[in-house]
Amino acid sequence: MSMSATALANSMIEDEESDIEELQVHEFPDDTTAHDEAAIQGLYQQFNSDFDDVSAELSVQYGDPAYAGDVDTDAIPLNGVFRYAIWNVEGKHLFLAAAHEDRGTPIVLMLGTTASV
Repeated sequence: MSMSATALANSMIEDEESDIEELQVHEFPDDTTAHDEAAIQGLYQQFNSDFDDVSAELSVQYGDPAYAGDVDTDAIPLNGVFRYAIWNVEGKHLFLAAAHEDRGTPIVLMLGTTASV
């Protein structure tokens, strides 16, 4: 990613439309690695660490998240969310989410905006 998470978030908040961007993606090269439990747990630890780093960066700009958790939530338009934080910013929800929908699908760290309800 060429710009900071905060710079990306600022541009997403300024955009009138909801948006979602990949910050990090791990794609499994084959079925064997997609089912290697030890490797997957290591990847989850790395994604959790990266999530913490980005969340801390965003919190400097936007304060503490209004919501955070470690289970899938309907507030974020992704499946398989295992970590999330949501900030209320200028009438939008700014979210950071780590997700892994199912074995064989990529593990992702995403930044996005949705309309505030």
